[in-house]
Amino acid sequence: MTSHETRAAQLFLAHHDFVKGVALKYAPWPGLMEDIAQQVFLEFIGKEQRWDLERDLRPLLATMTRHVAMRLWRERTREKPEVVQKLAEHIRQLAEERDAEPRYETEIGLLRECLQKLPEKSRELVQLYYYHDIATPEIAGQLAMKADTVCRALSRVRDKLRECIQRQIQKGGPVHA
Repeated sequence: MTSHETRAAQLFLAHHDFVKGVALKYAPWPGLMEDIAQQVFLEFIGKEQRWDLERDLRPLLATMTRHVAMRLWRERTREKPEVVQKLAEHIRQLAEERDAEPRYETEIGLLRECLQKLPEKSRELVQLYYYHDIATPEIAGQLAMKADTVCRALSRVRDKLRECIQRQIQKGGPVHA
């Protein structure tokens, strides 16, 4: 193993929990997180000459993990019934649309308004999880909370936002999160 490969392996191991968190988020079904993380490691080391190891590796690792998860999903659903195939196609389309312009301008505007009405702690959770792509275990560490508490809090925030948007669409009145 060259010194560059050794350094790449050490850096990956330093970010292993982050990769596992992203893998868990994108894993198509339980039990695939470790498979995804291992595949990301193999691909990361296989292409280690391409990476600038002095830069922040989290965006690269998050993208690699997302791609590996989608690839595993496609491979494992090829032999599944038509319903699973349709679901896999829908998930693939959602992943491709991630960077596209929003289709639902009204809902996006209402979401922004509803986000502003949330308590500071709830907005911070949304920002860390969705905007910074930080896994719940890491958020829990940053905020001195338990990971399952973070998951429940995010679920409550999503429910609040969904209700706020639905109320606004139905009433067309002022925003109350």
